Amino acid sequence: MVIQSCLKVMQASGMFALTQRKKLRYIGAALIGTGILVYEASQHKVEMARSKINVSDFMAAPITDTAILEKNRNDMKSKMELMIMKIQADFCRALEQQEVGGAKFIVDRWQRSEGGGGITCVLQDGEVLEKAGVNISVVSGVLPAAAVAQMRARGKNFKEGQMMPFFAAGVSSVIHPRNPMVPTIHFNYRYFEVQDSETSTQWWFGGGTDLTPYYLNEDDAKLFHGELQKACDKHDKSYYRRFKKWCDDYFN
Repeated sequence: MVIQSCLKVMQASGMFALTQRKKLRYIGAALIGTGILVYEASQHKVEMARSKINVSDFMAAPITDTAILEKNRNDMKSKMELMIMKIQADFCRALEQQEVGGAKFIVDRWQRSEGGGGITCVLQDGEVLEKAGVNISVVSGVLPAAAVAQMRARGKNFKEGQMMPFFAAGVSSVIHPRNPMVPTIHFNYRYFEVQDSETSTQWWFGGGTDLTPYYLNEDDAKLFHGELQKACDKHDKSYYRRFKKWCDDYFN
């Protein structure tokens, strides 16, 4: 899956110096984007098939009832929710390990009356990280006609004036280090599913990542983009150029 591969980018996005207790510590921008996330698709599938859901592996209980997730493990909605829960926990725990002063993430599990909810994890005022947020959301409901019209304008083949059931799940993060020589990093990856008739479902993945340096280190930028390209090339060698252009157009 492209999302799983792209997350590996955070594991090797450069080596940055962080001053901590008068010493230089070198960590990959996985600290910032946090690495330690090695999501091999085949290994993940085997692990999912063999093991029961262990809530202690996550930062909080899943949004969907675990019995439903267990029953529907092969459904993409369940796969995505379990994956982003694991990603969130791995990111948060890896970041906490860098905080020798003991700063921890504050966890807020919330629900929405329309369907679903999310888990917000925030760490702030740490010795290494000024503030970091790693959040997931798993929401469902009915798309109003206005939202359907916006999607039609962006090229989705939906019937005009139709209200449709939807499901969306994603993970997002913004991480601000204290050291100005270390870039801020942001990413979000999401899955969206719309039922446009009783028998037809449209679905897609979306998201992106960006590095925001305060003082530009070209080697960091080259490595960041190089790792993104490696992840894309594993699936289609045209992806990196296509997706990079989308990013360039968006930020320009």
